[in-house]
Amino acid sequence: APSSSALAAPAPSASAAQLAPAKPWFAGGFTGQYEAKLAPVEIKAGAIKEWAADDGKQASGIGKLDLHIDDQGLVDGTSEGALGAGHVSGRVEADTLRVQLSPNDDSGLHGVLVASRDGEGFKGSIQASSGDSLRVRQATVELKKN
Repeated sequence: APSSSALAAPAPSASAAQLAPAKPWFAGGFTGQYEAKLAPVEIKAGAIKEWAADDGKQASGIGKLDLHIDDQGLVDGTSEGALGAGHVSGRVEADTLRVQLSPNDDSGLHGVLVASRDGEGFKGSIQASSGDSLRVRQATVELKKN
């Protein structure tokens, strides 16, 4: 017959790592590249005449985003390149990333990035314009986890 001490042996305790909640899939660093291009603007009677004069050369081209997302989904980061150097801030809710691009100076463009989960990263688009809205740009972006 088994001894009473064998029956009363405590079950092995779970390690602290097993008890800690798992980090959200989006927590960590992400980097990505974009290529800004002239955004189509409907030019018709009453439209801003400067839109028709914009050849799309200024504020177009390659740029880079570097983001950090904390466990609560808050986003902080930087941008550089065609749209100008700036600060990026926003949040992740469910599988959607929404951030604002704020330029460091008046030569940069203000923008909004909206992206959806794509595997372990995000895919989406940027819509941006100069402070006076005379230059309007768009870009697709893919962010990969570091």
